[in-house]
Amino acid sequence: MNLLNSRWGRLLAGGALTILLGSVLSGCTVLSDPKLLMKQPMMSMDKERLLTIVQKEQPPESQLIRPKDLNNTSMIRVADLDGDGTREAIVFYETPSENVRIHGMLLEEQGDTWVKKLTFDVPGNTLQSFKLLDITNDGNPDIVLGVSLEAQKALMAYSYKGGALEQVMGGVPYNQLIIDDLQGNPLDLNGDKKNDFAIVSLNTSGFASIALYQYDDGSFKEVDRIQTDYTVKEFYNALGGQIAKDKVGIVLDAELDDRSTFTQIVYVKDNKLVYAFNSPDQTYRDDKILSGDFNNDGIIEFGLKETPRGWEHYVFDARMWFYTFYQWNGKDGKDFVSFQYRDDANAFHLNLKTDWYGKVTIDTKSEKGKYIRFKMIDTDETVGEIKYFTLTKWEQEKGKGWKEITKSNDRVIAYRSAQSANNDGGLLDNMSHLNRKEELNE
Repeated sequence: MNLLNSRWGRLLAGGALTILLGSVLSGCTVLSDPKLLMKQPMMSMDKERLLTIVQKEQPPESQLIRPKDLNNTSMIRVADLDGDGTREAIVFYETPSENVRIHGMLLEEQGDTWVKKLTFDVPGNTLQSFKLLDITNDGNPDIVLGVSLEAQKALMAYSYKGGALEQVMGGVPYNQLIIDDLQGNPLDLNGDKKNDFAIVSLNTSGFASIALYQYDDGSFKEVDRIQTDYTVKEFYNALGGQIAKDKVGIVLDAELDDRSTFTQIVYVKDNKLVYAFNSPDQTYRDDKILSGDFNNDGIIEFGLKETPRGWEHYVFDARMWFYTFYQWNGKDGKDFVSFQYRDDANAFHLNLKTDWYGKVTIDTKSEKGKYIRFKMIDTDETVGEIKYFTLTKWEQEKGKGWKEITKSNDRVIAYRSAQSANNDGGLLDNMSHLNRKEELNE
């Protein structure tokens, strides 16, 4: 399938864009993308100079825009797009009063300044994502965009060659796009040493299709496609990368309805997409949990919500919970990796010692938003506590073994470990509930 032959492709009008605009300016700022630019990063003065030039070159009444993708909201990306040893910078701006709202600008580094080379129109109302990745397998990064037109998202891509911008992908609708791993590197899902990507689409009935694409013989071809035999409301998270030891694939977190979610893992075998789990049962939960690499071993984990011992007879809304994380074992099951306690308001996530799993519970006398006691199941020994303090009370108690987890305008949440737990008490560290990559670019 050639992706240029689509509604989005026709909207993009005309395959190769060769708009060459030359005007030399001084000034500068770069938001260098470290995933693609394995050179020494630009200094702050260079960044300021590039930004100054960009602001001079953008049309009056326009404004620079960032992609909505929270994993990388960088406004300007820099890379050598055509492999000639000279860096290019890409930025997007918006003209809300015009029929075409989104426009791209490409600048080239020339000595100690940057020169605008071309501008191009981008169909759609919103810039969803912006990546520089080699998806045409020519050794140079392509400009890969996710845009939205009304309620529909579409993927498109451009290659910069010989001073001209060529549209290599005319746009294909998607709900979720899996095109790079957690470190921002291109994916090779079928193991043929060529970069590829997957697109997830939902039809109006709620059935999903997952398609594998790869660039071949001048266009993007659909390698394989599978359909789900169950309906989902939404795929709220999609990741690519290591899904088990020595196995690459994609991880999809899906909502079945307003409360129920599950994770599906997909990999490629003999150029065919394969589900790791035959049904959602092994990954089902009644909470929206994001998958991710929680133990930093390079393998993606999915989360479940489990009832601590002693809380089985409490109604769901009154229970406290452990959030447990598993990896697919590469066969037909899952392996436990880690677990944590989460505040109901998502104010914090607190990791627990992995060897405590199955041995520790939460005292049923604990009160949400007030006091939590972790204890050994067999001995009732206290191994850790979490307490919610007023600011006044915290000033009185903070020197008594309590360690601050998080602080707001009116309270402090802190934990204290039992001495017998060797000071760390197994309460390892406070981690952000967002679990997002640090923004490295501007």
